Amino acid sequence: MQGAELMARMTKHSRKKTSSPTLSNTGFIGATFTDLDDLTKYEYYFSRKKLQITHHVLDGLLQGSSILFSQHGIPAHISCIYLPKQKKIGLVLSKTPFRRKEGKSYFINYLREVGHLNEDEKIKEHEIFNTGFIGVIFADLSKVERFTFQFELELLSQFLKGLIIPAKELFLRHNIQAYISSVELTNEGKIGFVLSKKPYDERKEADLYFIEYLKERGLYEEEEEFIPIHSEKTLF
Repeated sequence: MQGAELMARMTKHSRKKTSSPTLSNTGFIGATFTDLDDLTKYEYYFSRKKLQITHHVLDGLLQGSSILFSQHGIPAHISCIYLPKQKKIGLVLSKTPFRRKEGKSYFINYLREVGHLNEDEKIKEHEIFNTGFIGVIFADLSKVERFTFQFELELLSQFLKGLIIPAKELFLRHNIQAYISSVELTNEGKIGFVLSKKPYDERKEADLYFIEYLKERGLYEEEEEFIPIHSEKTLF
């Protein structure tokens, strides 16, 4: 066999053997995530005045998180509300389940109370029957005049990291043991939340658990190591 052919051959190891860290937390209950490649089907090519996908994706991830918490007896309910005319986006938190209309009304009332809503502006409100609301975390988008698809993806990543930290603290302040942190695997193109009923080291264990979670479902491909086979001419 010629040297060029030998150089082209590669030996593939089935798995890259590395010493993986150990998960110390036994309270993990699951994860919610989305594949960024799947979002490309909603890609748009002209800038828009309103958000098109960020709030929908964020709300879906949070609704899934609420279901997981509820399944494990944790009274933590959270959803994303977007007010396009007021250019506000926020997370509404509650100890009990609530309808979307109630969440929106609670968000509007909250903005009025903190002076972030024009009193003269007429907004259709709905009755609030849920007595379990505990607060709101929100972001002001009034300085953003136009949105693009790529900018929305960047916002999604920022909101996952930025809004969820005070939201988690708000749950804990009300004695709700709901531990949640954002995860983002750049190489895999997946972002989402890791959920637990016990405290954990977010910097070390969140990504690790998320990877193991994906592996169990066949959604994570480990890196494979390729080693070139050299000809005798290259070895001597």
